Amino acid sequence: MTKHLMIAGALAVTVLPFAIAQADRPHRPPPKEAFDACANKTAGDACSVTFGDHTVTGTCSKGPDGQGALACKPDRPPGPPPEAVDACAKSKEGDACSVELGDHTINGTFAKGPDGNGPLACKPSR
Repeated sequence: MTKHLMIAGALAVTVLPFAIAQADRPHRPPPKEAFDACANKTAGDACSVTFGDHTVTGTCSKGPDGQGALACKPDRPPGPPPEAVDACAKSKEGDACSVELGDHTINGTFAKGPDGNGPLACKPSR
């Protein structure tokens, strides 16, 4: 697995803004690194998780239902990868897009973050 693909996958799992979570979709568990970051901590402690050259800071907390093991919950969702934003230079929201992340091509549409703010980025179709 290439470094870029591993980073992209890890960021996608940690709530990438354009990977909008919807109520009818099942919740994905945090990556192992998020649990490891809180292994010797208590709820509310500060934590950080590093994926390649990207570090996400957060707070140790249990799952959304207050159950399960502690994991590092990001202070704020990380932004989309620069490649996803750069692909939007001359496009508008809703246009089709394609972006290269490592040795993979991601197809989707241009969209803003889940709250309608943030930069226009290539949102994966799936």
